[in-house]
Amino acid sequence: MNYKISYLLKTPREISLEKAAEIIEVNTSEAIKQLTPFAEYVDDTHIRIKKFRAIDWAEKFLDITRFEAVYTEQERRDLLYLMVYSTATSVSVFHFQDFLQVSKGTVLSDIKKIRNELEVEDCQLSYTRKTGFRLLGSEAILRREAKNRTARLMQSLAGRFGLTYLTATLSIDYYAKVRDLLDKTISLSDLRFAPNRMDELAYYLSLTTIRIGKTSMELVKDAELLASLAVTDISRQVLTGLGYSEHQNSEIIFFSLCLASIVEGDVQEPALDFLLECSSEVIHRMEFLMAVEFDSFRELLMNVFYHLVPAYFRISYSFYLPNVMIDQIKHQYASIYEMTRKALLPLERRIGKSIPEEEIGFFTILFGGEIRKADAEERNRKIRAVIVCPSGISSSLILKSELQQLFPMIFFTETNSADRLHEVDETSYDIIFSTVPLTLTDKKKSLYVLHPIMTDLEKNQLINQVQRDWLIPGFSMPSAQELLSALLPYIELKEGVDEEKLYQVLNRKMNKLLEKKEDQRPMLSELLTEEMIQLSDQPKNWQEAITFAAQPLLSENKIEESYIKAMIERVEQYGAFIHIGDHIALPHARPEDGVNEVGMSLLKLQQPVDLLDDPAHPISLFICLAAIDNEAHLRALANLTKLLSNKQNLQDLLHASTKEEILAIIRKGDE
Repeated sequence: MNYKISYLLKTPREISLEKAAEIIEVNTSEAIKQLTPFAEYVDDTHIRIKKFRAIDWAEKFLDITRFEAVYTEQERRDLLYLMVYSTATSVSVFHFQDFLQVSKGTVLSDIKKIRNELEVEDCQLSYTRKTGFRLLGSEAILRREAKNRTARLMQSLAGRFGLTYLTATLSIDYYAKVRDLLDKTISLSDLRFAPNRMDELAYYLSLTTIRIGKTSMELVKDAELLASLAVTDISRQVLTGLGYSEHQNSEIIFFSLCLASIVEGDVQEPALDFLLECSSEVIHRMEFLMAVEFDSFRELLMNVFYHLVPAYFRISYSFYLPNVMIDQIKHQYASIYEMTRKALLPLERRIGKSIPEEEIGFFTILFGGEIRKADAEERNRKIRAVIVCPSGISSSLILKSELQQLFPMIFFTETNSADRLHEVDETSYDIIFSTVPLTLTDKKKSLYVLHPIMTDLEKNQLINQVQRDWLIPGFSMPSAQELLSALLPYIELKEGVDEEKLYQVLNRKMNKLLEKKEDQRPMLSELLTEEMIQLSDQPKNWQEAITFAAQPLLSENKIEESYIKAMIERVEQYGAFIHIGDHIALPHARPEDGVNEVGMSLLKLQQPVDLLDDPAHPISLFICLAAIDNEAHLRALANLTKLLSNKQNLQDLLHASTKEEILAIIRKGDE
């Protein structure tokens, strides 16, 4: 629903339809359609708006009643916190009961848990009869708590209802004022922000304004850096637009921090060059860990940088970023996720704290997409598609990755938000995949509206619909329902099995055929077999050791002689990059240097040799890797990384004296 309608609810009155349409920024006929539910009467020229309470507006705005908005325990605590945070008047247990529609006992239990949560941050939820409930502690921490709780509430319909209701109790049109001011100010700048994060930010700022200038806000540690960024100009304009002094520097800086945490796209700020360097380190580390080379380094560098800038501020200040697909990412991209976690170590060191799994998940999708792109540079596909997703770059990448797996024969261009689609040349795409309804001007284009996270059934339906419309060459598969209909006359269902269960099984199996599952790739123990393992003291230097270690691969025709030479030359050219751990080296080169088949071989030396004849790099274990592309070896490499991350396994491997001992340790990496 159009949030601008709340402007007309502020002071219910009779108003001309022309003026009402102007206020809510639609044409007259659309104004009649949108405003009729709010009208006492409406005719051809005028409309009288009914009186609406905060709860009435929340119910209309989100099309849900307060009784249907059932909050989780966490959502209750978040709303309770924000009620205290956003008001200057006395708030009591009765107010909490009335707002949340729960018992006194439930409220008291929630209060106790909030106090425990705040105690960890050295903050308090205090109470006196005179002042009611009050939040005490570092204002920056209290603001962060408010922002994170707002972000959590935005993830559910009930949570958004609570936010809308709470904001409307302050002033029924206040969210609209804040949102419009944000949109107007940002539109005059060169910066872009994730659309769904803008909703969250508008709610947060609406609930925060009561505290601006009335609480002691300390400067954050990155104040000097933030002051040099363009987001600070936006912050200053927004806060002065809300009536606050432009001299309230600490307030301006903190809100610029909030903006910096959601900025996306082209960020040209010299002060952030240190993050560009960090992005380069992360990419090189990813190449090193995954034994791959990214061809489009400059393009990837900028993509990582654009993700890393807001991530730096979010992680530094513990701002919460929801990632509803994190479990799916960790399962579907398990090996890439683990490598990404390790590759982000330069960022972790710079920030001085661990990186949340939600953030790692978004970088995993970024690198996963790059790896798949490097393996399938088929840019001459006939069918081209554009993706419209208003949820920001990271969510768009997730959706793009999903669609690329479902339709590997379609070329996907860049993702766009709905309001920027008109900027894309219509001749550059044939299909639009969108998470929001769109009105197409070119009827020859195909539009498929889908959920950001699709169920197996939705994936199957989408596949069938696209194939039916486009008859994609090389892609033809009957639907699960068609298969079921063909099979049923000839089969007898077991007891406890019905058509629906059989359909679900077929559907899952068929969707798996469309994806290159990680379990199709060889595990570490499948590559490092007994024939691929050697124990010897024959090599006297690192070049001989690499040559000796690679012999089983050469004997099995998995590599050519040229590959051994390339592995040695790369160490001479790039240094000791293959030294991946205590006394362990992973020699490898590019697939085109002479790889015939994916493989690994292992050489265990009783006496170490110095890599590059440097005593700083003693190596006892050489594990040669032959990769045919950027993906086939990743599962085995992830197994190896997991194995070597365990200090006991590492020591056992270094002290092993037989092939049997080594094989037993290797099998642990597959577990």
